Amino acid sequence: MRFLILLLFSINFIASEVNEIYMNHDGHLRSYLKYIPESVNIEKPTDIFIGIHGYTGTASGFQKETTGGFNKSADKYNFITIYPQGLFFNPDLKNQNSFISSWNDLVGSRTTSPAGEICANDADKYPKYPGCTEGGRCSWTSCTDDIGFIKKIITHLNKDINIRDIYVLGMSNGGMMAQSLACNSPELFKAVINIVGMQHIGLSCIPERPVNFIIYGGFHDNTVPPINIKSSDGYFYEPMNNTFNSWSKKFKCKTYSKNNYVYFDTFLKNQSSDCSDNVKVISILNMDRGHLWPGIDKRSGYCITDDQSNISYPECKSKVVNSWGNDFLIEILYKL
Repeated sequence: MRFLILLLFSINFIASEVNEIYMNHDGHLRSYLKYIPESVNIEKPTDIFIGIHGYTGTASGFQKETTGGFNKSADKYNFITIYPQGLFFNPDLKNQNSFISSWNDLVGSRTTSPAGEICANDADKYPKYPGCTEGGRCSWTSCTDDIGFIKKIITHLNKDINIRDIYVLGMSNGGMMAQSLACNSPELFKAVINIVGMQHIGLSCIPERPVNFIIYGGFHDNTVPPINIKSSDGYFYEPMNNTFNSWSKKFKCKTYSKNNYVYFDTFLKNQSSDCSDNVKVISILNMDRGHLWPGIDKRSGYCITDDQSNISYPECKSKVVNSWGNDFLIEILYKL
């Protein structure tokens, strides 16, 4: 394996390997992973897929286990993959499993919303990031400028790659972050998918400009419930139908459709079309699954591979196979 460690700037290699890239941002040394398939010519228009891991996850664990090997999809569809690493710390330096990483989607770093506090009185409490003193009782994510971090990655990529379209896919807290990116910089993205990452109740953001958006939930999800509002750890989340309806109304969508179908799992799909700028808003509820990436049978990704050099966390050892889920998502995106 070869590492590419740079501060502020990156050099692109046309090689089928994962490169680790560093930059300073918001007072922190941040990193991301980049994978360019051998078949991709970066001088020709190329799609970028940004994959954002969930809470306590890692960039390499997301690629390896959470998605069951998303780089295989990059090889198949000829796009470049980018995996940012959330800000992390270890509350217990003697315990690798105390590793905490997260994304500041501008929601989880808060404690109140117009509907009240985002957690119940008896909710679980999560370790607070060093320096994050203003979030309040219910806050559980970092408080750094993660939107700016990912936008800076895109700026660097634009220097060396002929980018055609950028797609963002996030899992759980990463899905919340994906939605926040769509709300704050919709002009940057062709489409965004929030996977099992409902934002907190009363704080589900809506962009001012139209962008293709998909929100995906698992009917049996108790971690970030798409329907029942209160999670198993005592936090409150906006029902996915509310977000779907709000975005559809904001974008002045004129056509609505509902479809029940089976594709390995059973799905309930709502779609709004004939919207401003011809975008689409889609909600997909997997009736058979919980807090999982499509096509994955168990929660995983809480680990690292040797593609990441600066994290103390157990090594990824699970052989996670995803035979349909990544294709399922990519084909929806490419039909927008």
